[in-house]
Amino acid sequence: MHREKIAKNAKLSRNTVSEYLKSMYTKNILVGPWMSLNLHSDYKEYVYLMNFSDPFHAYKGLKGFPHVLYHEMTLGDWNTMVITDRQLDFSQLVGFESVVYQGVKGNVYTPKVEFTMWNESLKKIYEHIEKFTPGEPESKKRLTPPLNWGEDQWKLYHAFKVNVRKKVTPLLKNIKVKYETYVEWMKTLHHHCSIHTEFSKGCNYYMNYCLLLSSDYNQSVISLFSLAPTTPIIMEVGDHLLVFLKMISSDVARDIFCTIYDMQTKKMIKEFSCAVVFCDYK
Repeated sequence: MHREKIAKNAKLSRNTVSEYLKSMYTKNILVGPWMSLNLHSDYKEYVYLMNFSDPFHAYKGLKGFPHVLYHEMTLGDWNTMVITDRQLDFSQLVGFESVVYQGVKGNVYTPKVEFTMWNESLKKIYEHIEKFTPGEPESKKRLTPPLNWGEDQWKLYHAFKVNVRKKVTPLLKNIKVKYETYVEWMKTLHHHCSIHTEFSKGCNYYMNYCLLLSSDYNQSVISLFSLAPTTPIIMEVGDHLLVFLKMISSDVARDIFCTIYDMQTKKMIKEFSCAVVFCDYK
C-alpha cells in the first residue's frame, strides 16, 4: 500500500505517515514486506529439520551450500533447519545424526495482528480453543498455476524478495531488466507469491520459538495463532504446520505451551515438537 493511501485511511498527513513508518522500521516494530513463493506443480522448495552432533559447525558449513536457500541453528527437538530448492541428502555431511521431519514447503501465512498485549491475546486464544469442536478434516490448499518464469523474472524475484519496497528504477538498471518486464511480472505476482509484513512491539529480546504441529484442522490452528500480539510466520510443510512465534518472556512461553497441550486435549492438533531459533542465514 502506498503512503498516500495509508495517510487517507488513517486520516493523517503523508509526512506524518512517513515519519511513523521510518520510526517503526528503526525500532523493529515493522518487518517487510517480503515475498515467499507458493507451492507450484513445476517448482518446489523443501524443508528439513535435523540434528547434527555439532550444529554450529553445520551452520557455518551450510553458508553458500548449493541449493540451500535458508538455514538456521536451533535448540530443542532439532538443532538445524534448512530450506532448499531441490531434494538433498544431508546424511552425507559430517556430524549428521537424524532427520526429525522433512517435507515440501507449502504456502506461508502472516496473519494480521489484532491485539497488542499478551494477556488479552491469551484470553482470546483460550476462548478459541474452548469453542473448537472436532469434525471433518479441513481441506488442504491446491497447487498454484505453473511457474513459467524466465531468467529476468527470477532476477526480479531475488532482487525484491527480502524487501518489496525497494526503489524500482536503480534496481532494474543494476540487474539489467526492462521496466516493461517488471510491470508484466508484477501483474502476475499474486498468482505465485504471498507478501508478508511482520508486526511486533519493537523489543529486541524476543525468543523465536518454532513449533512443528500435526493437525487435521490447519485453518483453525492458523486462526488461533493469528490472535498473538506478535506476527506469527506459519508455514505449511508436508502435512504439518511450522509456526514461528516470538515471545518476550518465559511466563508467556509457559502459557503458550499450556495452550498447546489444551489444543492437543481438544484434538485440534495430534502431536507437536519445538525448538528455539538462535541464528538464521538467508
